[in-house]
Amino acid sequence: MMESKGRGRAIGIVKITLFLIIFCAAVNCVYSQVTDSLSLCLLQTSCTACLEASSRCAWCSDWEYTNTSIGKPRCSTAKSLQDLGCPESAMQVAVTEKIEFSQNEEFRDVTAGKIPVQLRPQKVQLKLRPHSTQVLNLQFRPAKNYPIDLYYLMDLTWSMKDDKDTLVSLGGKLATTLGTFTDNYRVGFGSYADKPLMPYVFPGHEQNPCQSEHATCAPLYAFRHHMRLTGDIQEFVRKVNESSVTGNVDNLEGGLDGVVQAVVCADQVGWAHQARKLMLVATDGFLHFAGDGKLGGAVRRNDLQCHLNADGEYSMSTTYDYPSLAEVSRILLDHKVNVIFAVTQDRRSEYERIATILEEKARVATLAGNSSNILEIVERAYHDIVSKVVLRDNSTGPFALEYSSKCGNFSGPELKTSQCDGIKEGQIYDFKVSFSLGSCPQNKSLWRQKVVIQDALASEASQTEIEIELMCGCDCGKQDDTYCNQGVNECGLCKCDAGWSGETCDCRESTGDSINSQCINTGENVPCSNRGDCICGSCSCDPGYSGRFCQCSPCDKVNGTECGEMGTCDCGSCVCRPGWTGDTCQCPVGDALCIAPGSKEVCGGHGYCDCGQCRCNGIAPDGFFYRGTFCESSAGAGGSGLCDLYEPCVNATVEAPSDAVNLCRTNVTVYKTEQVSKVDIASDHYCFVRTYTSDSSVCTIPYVYEFNKDNTVTLSIGEKICRTPLPAAVVPGVAFFLVVLLGIIALLIWKCCTALKDKREYARFEEEQKHTVYALEENPLFRPATTRFRVPSMIKED
Repeated sequence: MMESKGRGRAIGIVKITLFLIIFCAAVNCVYSQVTDSLSLCLLQTSCTACLEASSRCAWCSDWEYTNTSIGKPRCSTAKSLQDLGCPESAMQVAVTEKIEFSQNEEFRDVTAGKIPVQLRPQKVQLKLRPHSTQVLNLQFRPAKNYPIDLYYLMDLTWSMKDDKDTLVSLGGKLATTLGTFTDNYRVGFGSYADKPLMPYVFPGHEQNPCQSEHATCAPLYAFRHHMRLTGDIQEFVRKVNESSVTGNVDNLEGGLDGVVQAVVCADQVGWAHQARKLMLVATDGFLHFAGDGKLGGAVRRNDLQCHLNADGEYSMSTTYDYPSLAEVSRILLDHKVNVIFAVTQDRRSEYERIATILEEKARVATLAGNSSNILEIVERAYHDIVSKVVLRDNSTGPFALEYSSKCGNFSGPELKTSQCDGIKEGQIYDFKVSFSLGSCPQNKSLWRQKVVIQDALASEASQTEIEIELMCGCDCGKQDDTYCNQGVNECGLCKCDAGWSGETCDCRESTGDSINSQCINTGENVPCSNRGDCICGSCSCDPGYSGRFCQCSPCDKVNGTECGEMGTCDCGSCVCRPGWTGDTCQCPVGDALCIAPGSKEVCGGHGYCDCGQCRCNGIAPDGFFYRGTFCESSAGAGGSGLCDLYEPCVNATVEAPSDAVNLCRTNVTVYKTEQVSKVDIASDHYCFVRTYTSDSSVCTIPYVYEFNKDNTVTLSIGEKICRTPLPAAVVPGVAFFLVVLLGIIALLIWKCCTALKDKREYARFEEEQKHTVYALEENPLFRPATTRFRVPSMIKED
């Protein structure tokens, strides 16, 4: 029981100790932060700079409150300003940063009449200070039964005529495939070929581009929207079956015209706001890009607007050039449409490079020769899209966004990523979004922004809106301008009009050059030596500088004081008092401080005096290396050279105290002595005095000397230790006796070892004799004269 109580008490003491350590560290950290913030506040000279420097800073805008020239800073902590007399009504306090959720609905799957919720929170208000970082925690959960809008955009040039028939035959299976993903699916259909211009079609073949193949086909068109998105699969099959193939001359098609029109014509196509949008582009040809249209006279840049006529055809194809991949990528991202390029194997590498430029909005699949695997392509592409979340934002600065997530692996490390793969339905995925701001931008229109973070692969409904307010600037309200003669009052300081200066804008600078010339020193070309401001012909020097032209720098400090209290500062140079020298008057004149108390030699004759301190020579003339305050100690010379100097005083203090008065003093100093119970024998200043008594005893008096700042010495004398030496004959006699004793012991050990060895040898001999023929007492070479034979008893006589 007592042991248990002791263990519990020990654990309690350890806990208390740990708590005190953590508490002290926290207090020290807070104190350091407060001190750093105060120093940062004091450096600011305007209200805007003050409030942007730190959240602990405050600015006093009261005109009656003085400025830094007489010791009261306008920028400091609120408590400091209040203590210095700043009215609370005139105090501008920095606004703290914070994050508030204005809409944070629970996750919601697809239900009738309600938009699914995959991201939380939905709306956020964030206040961000300069030089700070705010972290927003986002959560993502994929909604079940998410709607799908699939738009089938087909290349209906002559080489794709067999693929159209295959798609008609797979119409029923398409409904089954989409039904495995969700109950809310719709399909639409469109086709493309190329611009009806030469050189994309032969002249005169516009109405029947297939004449060169000795066949008949539909007139050439760039893009045609056949069917609006609908859940009627049979209608889809009918529209595909009714469509006609066409043709063009080259093997490049106008597919990008079709992609842009199918995306931007949202009303005609019928894209749903809350649906996942998929566009399947099936082709066996290459694509035209921006610039190719100029060959046919379509020289105007694509305006990325909807231009479908009543028949659903792209009516401006002969006017506008093909779009660029960058433009296509932008509209896919803006409208959140995912493109799947289903192409033949010989075209795959080309489209993979295109998909790389379009980033996560495009995928490539290999199309069979007759498009018979189109359902497998749709299924694989859909699973690839829904098993991934990619967060994107529209931020353009001046702050920076950084994403991180564990992607559902709660025991794993946090990764710097905005994308997670292997997404599972029903599981929640956490993201951290860091908003970091450096300095405030000069453009005030950037102080309020709306940033949208959205799932790039879902619908427009899956997003988070963040209202960001930058805590920049300073609003002091209406100020009294009567204090400023030719300027305005900005938060307690005058901002002068052009041509005026001074604390109250009362100095006219119409003759600016002549006024500034009064502040320029001879041989210089900048006012106030670039160390202050020229105000009405007089220099107002920066802190630490002085002189009519601020030409005098501060002197170096020793122990926090200019010229070390041994001189005065005269325009950047120290003027020393008598007896002192050096750049900062830190060195005494002469060698008095380099002579040990009681000695007459400078540095013991083993060094030289430098600024009142001994610098020992590398190797003295006697060949030894000396060290110590006065270069008095050397291991090779047997210790300190001052031991002989202080020995009479120590001996007299112990043996004849009446003589110590005379022996413990010189013409210039007196040795201070003290009796101690123990002396540090490891000290470099350790010495001892050895004396002999009438009864042949040897006595030792140990002591240590220490130098004081007033150039005196203190001798710490230990207790006297005496011992009587042994007679001279004792040591040889004892040595002889030990030698004889050791010899006898060695002989006994040798005899014992020999006897044991002989005994073991004899025992081994007897054991071997028992196992040899010699044990029969016969000669091993003897052979008997008779031979005996025995007939076996089992053999009968004949």
